[in-house]
Amino acid sequence: MFQNCGIISLPYPLAVFGYALLEETRPRKWFWEYARNYTTGVLLFKFFFNLKFIEEAYESSPTFIFYKTLFKVGLFEYKDILSMTLYMCPEVLIISFIMLNEIKLKLLGLYVDIE
Repeated sequence: MFQNCGIISLPYPLAVFGYALLEETRPRKWFWEYARNYTTGVLLFKFFFNLKFIEEAYESSPTFIFYKTLFKVGLFEYKDILSMTLYMCPEVLIISFIMLNEIKLKLLGLYVDIE
């Protein structure tokens, strides 16, 4: 996340350090659902951003060029599949660990309960 930092990566540290650590026992189920849905949305957005026809559309838009230079959104276009895979790897790892945590909590019977 350090290499691909931007506005779309900002909710992760805010969620982990701003909310999850302040919970008395552990975060509730809606927190994990929010993190999973947000990460899925970011992955889809990054994937669609790297498609060829989308790239041609935003390169001609002066509004997008203005916002890309004004803000560091965290979106980069890559030409080869290896670079794009490494670019999306942090979100894939985040969503994998969130899903493993949800599976563990469901197997223990603690997914909907709060201690």
